[in-house]
Amino acid sequence: MITFRKIAIVLILLLTAVAVSGCASLDVSHLERKPWKLNSPETVSMEFMLFEYQIVPRKNSFGLRGNAYVKNGNVPVWANWLGELWIQGYLSDDEGHVIAKGLQVFSPRELEKGTAIPFDFELKPEHLDSGRLYISFGYRMVLQRARGDASEPFMAIERAVTH
Repeated sequence: MITFRKIAIVLILLLTAVAVSGCASLDVSHLERKPWKLNSPETVSMEFMLFEYQIVPRKNSFGLRGNAYVKNGNVPVWANWLGELWIQGYLSDDEGHVIAKGLQVFSPRELEKGTAIPFDFELKPEHLDSGRLYISFGYRMVLQRARGDASEPFMAIERAVTH
């Protein structure tokens, strides 16, 4: 049986491997990607989350803002508490190499069915070469029955991988 402790150990090992790999690059070619469009409402659908977003110009950077929704039909019906949520936005090139990313970590909260989770991060690429650009998302989500519940949680992770 997979326990939360086993999952935590595996995640620590994965995070350590990512940290040690230093010069490796992030890749999102396995994730759904949408072409980069300024000031245009867009949607990205993933296995357990849906993202509605817009890219807006900012001074010396771009903002990636919108709303995330937990796909209630794809998570356990008993999930009423969002114990952990990290959302990342990625700007990538045609091959899926990440050239900028943003991260937002959310406080634990009640999981209200159909309620939007607003996000807003900055994407500040060091350089923009000619060629097509894409937006994609990653997340790490831990769902529980209730606040402080000690039973095994539901965990979902979709994110960039290290190459």
